[in-house]
Amino acid sequence: MADSRQRRTALLTVITALAVSACGTTLSGTTAETRDAVHVAAANLPSHYTYVLTSTCGERALIGKYRITVAGERVTGEPADRDTNPDVAHYPAIAELLAETGTAGPDAVIEFTTDAAGLPASLTIDPMPNAIDDEACYTFSDIRPRPAAPSPS
Repeated sequence: MADSRQRRTALLTVITALAVSACGTTLSGTTAETRDAVHVAAANLPSHYTYVLTSTCGERALIGKYRITVAGERVTGEPADRDTNPDVAHYPAIAELLAETGTAGPDAVIEFTTDAAGLPASLTIDPMPNAIDDEACYTFSDIRPRPAAPSPS
């Protein structure tokens, strides 16, 4: 429970930092519109939802296609196909992945798209454009809001 609260606090701190940074300069190679779109999409995500994450680049354990369920602070997931790495210790909420843009660094190149409903569709972060295998490439699909579980009385 404490780990979940710490993770949520860290995530909210990063999202807040991203929002505050909108008053500063734009990341090199990244437009203010992109940064603002990331912030708006993060703010518009429901607190309970399911989605399919496809992670396709970079040197990381989270490579492949995953079905992920977000229920407030609780996030669970599973591989969506047999070619996907099953040894993932942590499944991220979309907001957590979007928050990576706030820590990407001054030379990072960020590409972000949303779907017709304004929900995140894809995110690519290249922290060091001249480096190899440092990119993060995410596609978000089948985002479906879920009802919150009733509170115990």
